[in-house]
Amino acid sequence: MNIFKLKHVAVVASALGLAVSVLHSDAQNNDVSTRLATELAALEYEIFTYEAENEIENLQRIFGFYIDKNLWTQAADLFTDDATFELGGSGVYIGKARILQYLQSLGDEGPQEGLLNDQMQLQPVVHVYPDGKAWGRWHLFSQEARHGEYARWGTGIYENAYELQDGVWKISALHLYSTMQTPYEEGWAVTALPRSLPSESLPPDLPPTSEYENYPAVSVPPFHYQNPVSVPYDPLAGAVFTVPETAILQSRLAELESRTSLLADADALERLHTIYGYYLARNQWDDLAGIFAEEGSIEIALRGVYRGRASVRRNLDLYGVQGELEATLHNHMQYQPVIHIDPDGQTARMRSRAFSMMGSYGGAGTWMGGTYENIFVKRDGVWQILKDQQMNTYFANYDTGWENLVWRPAPGINQNNPPDEPPSMYFEMYPRAFLPPFHYANPVTGRE
Repeated sequence: MNIFKLKHVAVVASALGLAVSVLHSDAQNNDVSTRLATELAALEYEIFTYEAENEIENLQRIFGFYIDKNLWTQAADLFTDDATFELGGSGVYIGKARILQYLQSLGDEGPQEGLLNDQMQLQPVVHVYPDGKAWGRWHLFSQEARHGEYARWGTGIYENAYELQDGVWKISALHLYSTMQTPYEEGWAVTALPRSLPSESLPPDLPPTSEYENYPAVSVPPFHYQNPVSVPYDPLAGAVFTVPETAILQSRLAELESRTSLLADADALERLHTIYGYYLARNQWDDLAGIFAEEGSIEIALRGVYRGRASVRRNLDLYGVQGELEATLHNHMQYQPVIHIDPDGQTARMRSRAFSMMGSYGGAGTWMGGTYENIFVKRDGVWQILKDQQMNTYFANYDTGWENLVWRPAPGINQNNPPDEPPSMYFEMYPRAFLPPFHYANPVTGRE
């Protein structure tokens, strides 16, 4: 959820509070004004659009996590039966069955030894409309490698359509406009690879819908929206509201208040996780430990479980001295959050991605990629981290990159600063294959 939405949630909450007081003060009077009833019906729809935006963002991010690990069947299940699918210049595949067939043509199902395919889903701009349709623009940033053969960077822009079917959001059209592909070792200042071409072994159902070339050529993928200042987005535009009876409206107020609270919680959780990254990147250990629950735990890089806020703080000493960063770089970026809040609103789970640029001036540079599966708890109305667990995908020297990266285990237990418990699970790093467990089932099929 973005800040714009948070402001609207605050307005929604305020309006709900006013409506509750008016309705309660007039509880014996069935002649509640039509204007107030209509406003509350519109408010209910507006809450729905914000919930839909969160669900669509989760949906697209989950798609990215499935594609990372060649989970083709799970990824295809996120689409409507008649969906369209177009990646770069590959042409258009129509229908869920054909989408699955195309994905399976890219490689075997499931995590593969020697394959890195991090497909990061970033920078969402989502618009939901009254007809049960939605559009989303996303930025793709990819790290792709086959061990011993190639390593490359990729970027692109998605312009995707979504549809609400039987209460579940699905992808109805996915169109990736590729913008850049380049070998890791040469980079975009030296080598630019062309966009993909239609497959000869699995021809598409339709040719590419647009003609353009990758960088260094210039193209602007079309926007599904107009300039938001000159033509503001209004989620209520075109909506038709059915105003319920007063008694029914009154019974919905508590539900609306709860739904509004969950929207605010989702924003608070994403903000807390982002703050974590800023503290981590600047060795702000006291502040970082302070956003954990008193009984919270941290488990990173197979170093074991440090349980309790004091132990969390002790764990952070493994990564440097509090506040000292001279001639040291650590940009720690956290993104692609998939957030699920328990019905009681007191516990939440989040899967997200980490990408770090680390190193020292005059020394060596290092890339790090990983996946978080975290648990949060609300205490006295404030969200805190209950469990922080990161499973590293790779550590790679800047000069080497991923193509010929020699396997190594994660750092593991430090005997000079040992954990309270051994690692709760073991994971492998690239070029070996590993699938970090998901806290959620497929949002369309419910399949684990």
